[in-house]
Amino acid sequence: MTNRSKTQMGRPIRAFRLLATTALAAAMLPAADIALAQSTIELDEITVTARKRNERLWDVPFTVDAQTRQLLDEKRAYDAPSALKDVAGIYMPGFGDRSTSFLIMRGVGPILFPLGPDDSSVLTFIDGAPLPIGSSNANYLDLERVEVLKGPQSTLFGRNTTGGAVNLVPVQPEETWKGYLRTEYGTQNHRMLEGAVGGPLIKDKLGARLAFRLRGIDGYVNNVAGPDLGREQSATGRLTLRFTPTDRTTWTLSGSIDSSDGVPVYYALKGDGFPIQAAQNLGREVTKNYAFQSKFEHSFEHFTFTSQTSYNAIRADLTYNGADYFLGSRITGMPTSAFTNIAGNYFDRNIDQTRFTQELRLNSNPGDKLQWVAGASYYQDRAKLFSMRNVFLYGPAVSGFDNLHQTTTGQAIFGEVTYPVIEKLKLSLGGRYTREQKDYDGQFYSDGTPGTVPVFVEAGKRDYNFWTGRASLSYEWNDKFISYASVSRGYKSGGFGTFNSLMWAGVPRTPYDSSSTIAYEIGSRASFLDERLKVSAALFYNDVSKEQILAYDLQNFAQQSLNLDTESYGVELDASWRITDNWELAGGITYTSTEITDVPAAAAAAQVGLKKGNQLPQVPEWAGKASVTYRAPLGTLGIAAFGPANLLARVGYNYIGPRYSEAGNLAKLKAVHLLSARLGVEWGKGEAYIFGENLLDKRYVTFAQPYGTSVQTGAPVYGAVYARGATIGAGASLKF
Repeated sequence: MTNRSKTQMGRPIRAFRLLATTALAAAMLPAADIALAQSTIELDEITVTARKRNERLWDVPFTVDAQTRQLLDEKRAYDAPSALKDVAGIYMPGFGDRSTSFLIMRGVGPILFPLGPDDSSVLTFIDGAPLPIGSSNANYLDLERVEVLKGPQSTLFGRNTTGGAVNLVPVQPEETWKGYLRTEYGTQNHRMLEGAVGGPLIKDKLGARLAFRLRGIDGYVNNVAGPDLGREQSATGRLTLRFTPTDRTTWTLSGSIDSSDGVPVYYALKGDGFPIQAAQNLGREVTKNYAFQSKFEHSFEHFTFTSQTSYNAIRADLTYNGADYFLGSRITGMPTSAFTNIAGNYFDRNIDQTRFTQELRLNSNPGDKLQWVAGASYYQDRAKLFSMRNVFLYGPAVSGFDNLHQTTTGQAIFGEVTYPVIEKLKLSLGGRYTREQKDYDGQFYSDGTPGTVPVFVEAGKRDYNFWTGRASLSYEWNDKFISYASVSRGYKSGGFGTFNSLMWAGVPRTPYDSSSTIAYEIGSRASFLDERLKVSAALFYNDVSKEQILAYDLQNFAQQSLNLDTESYGVELDASWRITDNWELAGGITYTSTEITDVPAAAAAAQVGLKKGNQLPQVPEWAGKASVTYRAPLGTLGIAAFGPANLLARVGYNYIGPRYSEAGNLAKLKAVHLLSARLGVEWGKGEAYIFGENLLDKRYVTFAQPYGTSVQTGAPVYGAVYARGATIGAGASLKF
């Protein structure tokens, strides 16, 4: 499609955006004072499984952000980015695709990119079972709750989760048949159809629930050489069976698939007034995520036994140009036509990764004075990575074919106890001991590029033994105010690295070291004004030794897996206020200070600009959120035509402050302001609504870094990944 036709198409879209935004604003003005807020979350009523047992969120002695099913629906939270954008201190670097995404929490996480396929700095779990890091940007389907656990969670969740964990709790089959259907359509050909149905197959013995979602949207970055970047379509489904042969025994089986097919938004030329435009004739990402889980629970007289088994698999194929035509031309001074030959300008990566986990644990019964959990786990990760590439711009470093096979096997024992020292003071102590083994083999085969070795083979093996733990105190001043303090140790084992940019020269990869984290936290939760005002606050400090960094020299495309020391500290404040029965107001602010505190000489030489005192990438100093929700029966507003129905309106705002894109602190990203809104009418069996995301229509930069130096000017040439602009649409749902 030409630029002119796109401009013509944009006129009705802008008109639609103006009309919808005006309607949303008008609906929010039955009162003169407009504030920004979100639905109130009753902390003392939410039950979470942050410590592998059911307990009130109020009682957990560290920070947990819990989003209920109702809140997820109101926010239209269909995947990780949309669900986690309101969670303080958690960020997902945007590289323009789905399978390479990962999470950073409170400044703890991989620097630039995970070094190995088994990285677990911040992992996603389904009902306590870990997913591979490649599933961080997964679709969220039919969830009862999303729990974000901050700080090292290795003690009970294992898998070296040094930064934190995201636990997804699916909806379970109910005792009566229930279901729903929802559909949406909007600008950029946004379309979505989802639904779920569940109930008893055999009364009191066997229940089932089936959920699905189909979703798609067109591209948003104009591409003069191929399909527009950003197009994506996905299909997600889950089947859950729940056996209850006795009132003491429950066995839950589930299987799910999450597949997507799209055009990644890879690096386009940035700067000098150049428009947001790409020139790429190769770009496609196809991913499939499979998850199977068995959870058997039996309650004995004095404890509960749980056996949890999970198997997850990721299959991903990524194909793209090594250099955007405009980007390559600006670096070399050559015409854009020099980059059109795919044989000399391509990457092709295939990822085949599996994760098997078996955990056995015992829990105390609810209500016991001494609360405890103890268990043992076994896990094995297998990764098969194949890539072939040839990008003439970078010479032999980006040529040939290579394989990497890596197996990570681990065994662990763990436990935690919580004891009331005095009436209002509780002490929790926990620990985990882990043994882990890693072995790999890799092969390189030349494609005939001059200067490369014909064949190169390498292999290695390493063992790791380590402990992690957590100690915490909580004091309940009264039933409206509780405080807590905790110290925990996280550990992330070393390894061999996914990338070896010197295989073409016959040089084996250098192993990287393990990383350890000591995390401190002090926080409080409180409610005021007859429980209409809820406030939570936390102070945190993370001291990370030998954090893992992928150092990148894009002048010659050399990559090194290295270690350096970091620290981060800050404060998080969240509040929600139910002003009246109709109005709910909420907001939060986060301050995070990060610093690279020690840079070995090898790391400084490997990446331009990397030095002591730099800020950690992708973590802003300041971030905030605010939202306002209005809910009222239509009858009270003088609208009785619809019968018994409610008006629901919500406006949300997110702020992400300036932050650096990479560890060299060469590219600083501008602050981001995001505005979303939703206006609907809900009745007993359904709802209809209009919505808007990123209503300010800012296609901001999510990642940028220099890709070389211009031969004409000597200035660095930057490539950038852009976010999607405004999306506006309408939706409806029916319950049965």
